[in-house]
Amino acid sequence: MKPARYVSRFLVLLATTTLMSCVGPTPYAPATDRNGYSETALEENRYRVSFAGNSRTDRETVENYLLFRSAEVTLASGNDWFRVAQQNTEVQTRFRGFSTGFGRAGFGPFFYRSGFRHGFFGEINATSAKSVNRYEAFANILVFKGEKPQDDATAYDARSVIDTLAPSIVRAETVS
Repeated sequence: MKPARYVSRFLVLLATTTLMSCVGPTPYAPATDRNGYSETALEENRYRVSFAGNSRTDRETVENYLLFRSAEVTLASGNDWFRVAQQNTEVQTRFRGFSTGFGRAGFGPFFYRSGFRHGFFGEINATSAKSVNRYEAFANILVFKGEKPQDDATAYDARSVIDTLAPSIVRAETVS
């Protein structure tokens, strides 16, 4: 392989790494390309709410966005509090392999097993793998009017959830 091919491989690797570093966590927004929030009315007072993040969105953020969206759905339906009937967070793990792509090259003199040669000394083909997690949280919620029961650990006051989590919510418009 000629040295110019190594340079082009390196530039492609560099460009890919640079572009990947520009992608941040999934912002709080309606679902597009599998990422974001969605909800479905299942019955008069029951909804299925979900939030899916990309590989740069941590589990805590995904679960907080799910609760925030559940509170918004509750208020939008004219109710005051919600109960989580069922909740789950799924993780999808992939492994990404990285390689320099460099191997036999043609640079300068070197000593090889069988004697003096001209070319690149040795094989450089560093490969590693990195695990990448993507989280998606789901909840079935029941929405109600009035005051939240104080003795129910699965019940949330929608306004309180919004007031508490709002400072940590990163909306799509504020992402640059």
